[in-house]
Amino acid sequence: MKPTLTLFAALLLASPSLANAGDELVVYPPVPGLAASEHYIVRVRSDGEWQSAFAWETVCKTVEKKSDGYFDTLAGWTHTYVNFETAGAVELEIARVNGQPIRTAAVHPQRKASACSVIDGKARVRLDQPCLVAVDIDGQMDAQDTGKGYQGPPIHTISLFANPLLAGKPKPDDPGALAVKPGEMPPSDGAWSTLYFLPGVHDVGLAFPLRANCQYYIPGDAIVHGTLSNQKWGDAHHVRIFGLGTLSGARLKHPKYVEPRLTEDEHKRFRPIELMGTTDTRVECITIADSATHSLMLIHPYKAGHPNEVKWTKIFTWRTNGDGINPFGNTLIEDCFIRTQDDSLYVNGLGIRRTVLWNDANGSSFVLSSTPQLSDRQLVVEDCDVIYSRAKWHHWSGGRVFNMRGEGKGAAGAGVIFRNINVEDPRPTLQQFFLCMTMPAPYSRDGEKRAAGDLSGILFQNISIAAPSVLIEPQLLWGQADARIRNLTFENLTVGGKPVRESELFKTNEFVDALTFTPGAITKP
Repeated sequence: MKPTLTLFAALLLASPSLANAGDELVVYPPVPGLAASEHYIVRVRSDGEWQSAFAWETVCKTVEKKSDGYFDTLAGWTHTYVNFETAGAVELEIARVNGQPIRTAAVHPQRKASACSVIDGKARVRLDQPCLVAVDIDGQMDAQDTGKGYQGPPIHTISLFANPLLAGKPKPDDPGALAVKPGEMPPSDGAWSTLYFLPGVHDVGLAFPLRANCQYYIPGDAIVHGTLSNQKWGDAHHVRIFGLGTLSGARLKHPKYVEPRLTEDEHKRFRPIELMGTTDTRVECITIADSATHSLMLIHPYKAGHPNEVKWTKIFTWRTNGDGINPFGNTLIEDCFIRTQDDSLYVNGLGIRRTVLWNDANGSSFVLSSTPQLSDRQLVVEDCDVIYSRAKWHHWSGGRVFNMRGEGKGAAGAGVIFRNINVEDPRPTLQQFFLCMTMPAPYSRDGEKRAAGDLSGILFQNISIAAPSVLIEPQLLWGQADARIRNLTFENLTVGGKPVRESELFKTNEFVDALTFTPGAITKP
């Protein structure tokens, strides 16, 4: 077994990366100029000696919501995370910075860890393959309701991001590479095809322009503040944004509170990644932290053979409008981890696979308002885990897991499959199904109503819901005369371990019909 490798000296000296094809574990050193987590220390090993992994931390700032958009109920909450690369099984150790012993630990999604225990006041976790998980320490999330009514102390959570070995990592002295030093403003043009952010803290400002056929590499010991975008439709295609570093919005104000007041079009500049009219673009392995608004948009209608891809990407948001990923019609999402305080994912695009979802304040796991009606292909959302579905509100249109909240227009649903969706939150604040073409009382504030067009033909297959709403909210299907809900199939739907065999689970109105419930055969992811 080869020893764990570090990249610090190599990158500072602009020498080749030490992560070669045969390496089984790549652990990154501290980010020069960036403080480590104030709460957790993490070590990792394969079958060799323990190696310290730099523990990043993102925090919900303690500021008044109406000045910068941070949720006041989450003020002071933090999320520690570590990123490393591995080709196989690893063991990790988590300790508190202050030395206080850890009493209990639980991995989420549960099925992704082969072992989790506490030894001598430290949590031990074994992961048999690359995966993205959270570890609940001392039941901070699992043992209490952190949604509506929570008034306890700030909660300090942690994730372990075991990424696969990242292919095609450049070297800072490669032909066509431009090495960017911390404190330098990189040029947006020039005779380069790769921007390589050297170890340290960078700031590219608002809407740093990306170019076609270029790549932007943020290694695991670099953080880039600012946002990335393009200037006009279609001028940035075949783009790759990748690496195990972080793209941060922590230095940006929420666009709603910028003075003088911004136009809606100017709001787009605050999105961490937005490329208009892009195709053949990949976002891989980076972390997007503290988004000022919607996090990731690769905008293009469906174009066969020219997909955009978002893989092994991690997103943390703490603010209003802090959405996760909108795939539009042409983006494939795989193996991501998304913790947002607004909506996590919009159901569209080329497919959503093996993604972990977490909401605390305001967002839905899957927003169905832009769900397509397909005749030539299928859109499959599969093997996803909703580990926490919490909300600070009660009667309003947001939150939940599957949410159609009286928005959008047109027929929708045909060709869409939700398969192997595991909702394992033991204390979800609200109901999981909230498919409302029109918003009924007491949830409606402004009479939200979807435009004409039925929702029909969706297959919900192997949907496991660990627990119902802690507020005893009913599962809701609510149609309207010109936008009915019909021909939905629920195959192997369980709640609290019990199979659902008939429509009594749902509260419905007269505009809902033809619901089918079948036991089905469980297909393991």
